[in-house]
Amino acid sequence: MGLWDKLREARNYIRKRRGPDSYFQYRRKRDREREDSAEGRDRARDNARQERGEAKRQREYKERYRADRESDTAEKRTERAEER
Repeated sequence: MGLWDKLREARNYIRKRRGPDSYFQYRRKRDREREDSAEGRDRARDNARQERGEAKRQREYKERYRADRESDTAEKRTERAEER
């Protein structure tokens, strides 16, 4: 038996060991599922952070323009009072 025959046998052995029911396939699937779940958690965390930031910006916007409207209203009142 020559070197090439031994290499062919080794390759066939490895291929058979890595079949659909092998531990190698199980481990790859488990690792992939773990990575997917970690990615999902990261995505959810990022979405929550983005939503909090958006809500904060909306609150700041409302507060800022409420104060502007109140000051505008006060200015109009004083203008009306001066006109009388």
